[in-house]
Amino acid sequence: MSTIPKNQNIQDISSNYEILDNMRTAILILDADFRYIYTNTSAIDLLGSSTAIKEITELRCENISLSMYLNNIKEDSQPVMLRDLKFKNFDRIERIVDCNISSYYNNDVKYILLELNETGRLYNISLDQNLIDQQKATREMVKGLSHEIKNPLGGIMGAAQLLDRTLTDESQAKFTKIIRKESERLLKLINAMSSPLPSVDKDMINIHEVTEHVTELFKYDVDNLGVNFVKDYDPSIPQLYLDKNQIIQALINIIRNAIQAINKDGKIVTKTRPLLKYTIGDIRHDLVIKIDVIDNGVGIPEKKLKEIFYPMVTTKNDGMGLGLTIAQSIIIQNKGIIECKSKNKETVFSIIIPWSSE
Repeated sequence: MSTIPKNQNIQDISSNYEILDNMRTAILILDADFRYIYTNTSAIDLLGSSTAIKEITELRCENISLSMYLNNIKEDSQPVMLRDLKFKNFDRIERIVDCNISSYYNNDVKYILLELNETGRLYNISLDQNLIDQQKATREMVKGLSHEIKNPLGGIMGAAQLLDRTLTDESQAKFTKIIRKESERLLKLINAMSSPLPSVDKDMINIHEVTEHVTELFKYDVDNLGVNFVKDYDPSIPQLYLDKNQIIQALINIIRNAIQAINKDGKIVTKTRPLLKYTIGDIRHDLVIKIDVIDNGVGIPEKKLKEIFYPMVTTKNDGMGLGLTIAQSIIIQNKGIIECKSKNKETVFSIIIPWSSE
């Protein structure tokens, strides 16, 4: 537990924000009316982007009244530790924390200190590590399948080249160019994924150009004409140093999975957000980029959620169960992670990638 000298005023505390902002513990200092005096970066990350405009008393916890404990500490000053406090933050994301509530006086003015340590994150770290451990098995499977894929792919590329030479209508020729370009990209991807070494074909990319490219590919498919593709982009996201072809393929696999889950008049939302101080595996990153693919389809049964990234696991009668496995392998190769949540016929696949400029 952090301690604050009683002779130190609140401005002095805030001046030490560099120390507090680098703490993984979420720190909140409130006045006697429960108004924010100070919140560190971890607290904003934990409670959500609306923390600045919402009061802590608006936080709804499961089976516990946080307001009651705050009022108690205001009256008798006895510290309280709340174990495994479960709540949905101001961004509607479920969190589980150990919450220590205490108080102190400064110049006869009482302040309330909240320290929150996310215990749910420890479970997520373990889960992330399990996903990372799948990468090796997935790569071996891709190596085995690459030969079977390359042969027909070569035939497709050759046929597209011949067709391109015979077509005189530019409106039709553009489709053969798409076939050739995507076939070449797929061949390059297979070679990269079957290699034991990480991809070296990286460059600075605009993630929104990538998501737009993938969306356009699906819009050409007549089977998807009724699908409503919606974008919700954060323009502040910087360029990322990634393998563009790999990220395209991962998004194709995830969006295809979403399309297969919805009706022809369904909706797919592609959403991007930057997140601060995020842990992947056992590594804490200052900045990560989150790409959500959200569909309003049939949902994924809860018992399937923990195994959907395993090879040959599928909820479809005609699927091979490799699309999400390959997507996961790609994102892990780029030092990220994929998460999936499905509830009330809304499924969210989240790609989370650390920001890097090199």
